[in-house]
Amino acid sequence: MNQVWGWLFAPDGRVLVLLEPGTGVATLPGGSPEEQDRGDAVSTLRRKAEEEAAATFGAPVLLGYVNAPSAPRGYLRYAAALTEVGPERPAPASGRTRTRVLATPEQALSLFDWGDAAADQLAAVHRARRQLGLPRAAPQPVTELTGRTAR
Repeated sequence: MNQVWGWLFAPDGRVLVLLEPGTGVATLPGGSPEEQDRGDAVSTLRRKAEEEAAATFGAPVLLGYVNAPSAPRGYLRYAAALTEVGPERPAPASGRTRTRVLATPEQALSLFDWGDAAADQLAAVHRARRQLGLPRAAPQPVTELTGRTAR
């Protein structure tokens, strides 16, 4: 495993997306494993979600493994229901505070540059959403999270 990322669902079916300060580049919560994760992908995702977004989540569903066409690495992707999002704060590793937004999965994909893999990823995300018992998000504007929320 090179990296692990999570589609973390709010109760209304929208997902948590992080925007980089200064550039606005959109990402899912996640990243690279570290020694303390002991090779466990879910531990990596839990740590990164907490560090980057002050977010916690329930039992994850594995979506699969995506190869990056432009780099010699791959990404594990999971989906899970958010259980809490705490107050925003800087990530320990970078010192940057990312903007946290909720978006429909379709809006999230429009923010990413994933090319041909996007359609398969969206289908997997909706299968996982149904498996988690969450509704399909109604079309609505992307919403910034600024405070603490709990499910």
